[in-house]
Amino acid sequence: MKTRYNNLRSEAWRMPNGKQKLAIKEEMIRIADAYLTEQDAYDSRMEYTDAAIECGCPERLFISFAWCLAKFEKNPSDYSSTTIMWHYKWVLNHVWRIPQFSLEQIELLFADFKEKCLQYGFSLRAYYQQRVNFYLSQGDLKEASLQYKQWREAPRDRISDCQACEQNLFGVYHFRINHYKRGMHVLKPILEGKLSCRTIPQNTYSQIIHPLLKLGEFDQAILTANKAYRAIEGPSYLKEYGIFIEFFTVVNMGKAVQLYERTIRLGLDCKVAWDRMQYLVSVRLFLQQWSQTKRRKKLVESATVTLDWLDAEIHRLEQAFQARNRNEYVKQFITEKELQFRKLIAKYNKARTDK
Repeated sequence: MKTRYNNLRSEAWRMPNGKQKLAIKEEMIRIADAYLTEQDAYDSRMEYTDAAIECGCPERLFISFAWCLAKFEKNPSDYSSTTIMWHYKWVLNHVWRIPQFSLEQIELLFADFKEKCLQYGFSLRAYYQQRVNFYLSQGDLKEASLQYKQWREAPRDRISDCQACEQNLFGVYHFRINHYKRGMHVLKPILEGKLSCRTIPQNTYSQIIHPLLKLGEFDQAILTANKAYRAIEGPSYLKEYGIFIEFFTVVNMGKAVQLYERTIRLGLDCKVAWDRMQYLVSVRLFLQQWSQTKRRKKLVESATVTLDWLDAEIHRLEQAFQARNRNEYVKQFITEKELQFRKLIAKYNKARTDK
């Protein structure tokens, strides 16, 4: 069965990210559990966690990760503390995106992660980084600011994101607190090609589109978007697809349609509520503009994805987050996003008229 296991691993390596790849990984776990060693069972689950994120199904990582964490806690000397803490970081980055996890459960995970960082000799830099993401998702800018300061001050170590990813997130933090010029300045080393990695600058390009529009730099925004939207591929980029759909709705409806039709199935299949909600809000902004003109073309999934359906689905997700978070930040976030979108359309149309 070891040969079968290795063949499945090779097959998975050659496959594009998607549910079929995850099915192969699940078969590897079944074989390892039944016929191979505990180390193989551990390794197969760690590989599954990697694949779940890249295949756009991060909701599936929690069970495999919990199994590995339990094994690690029982016999820490048998496994790499660096690898398990890297995966723990991914758990913290995704757990708040699912409203079925309570605030108390999320806080327990953060406390456990912090304790393990100290226990196994890691810096708290990764802990503070994830805290910033969590507080921003709650609309708690004061706490996010405090954690951001500690994030920047804590030393880098083996479980820190690479420099390019961190620099990208520093810029995103400034955009989230509406410091657009500061955010663009922070991202300068990436935009000048001095920092890059497997996902940067692709992610950075999508992050700067709205700030560029807000700063009135329309030509640069168009240049960036045209270069960037083809560079992203796969279900893990759902949020970025939404950003580009919004952008092209403002500047090029034809491209917005193409991107919508290329990605809508990914959005409908997404089980992570935060990512699904953000994408669908972008789709609603697109469809609202699309529907203002009588058109012959029938969009993909037009029987399902109607404005009424989007209103109901976004409201359902919004209510779930508000109940979990015990505040109305998500509702305010969506309202503000839609308001800013309409302002951008007016600003862009005026700029074109003034030319």
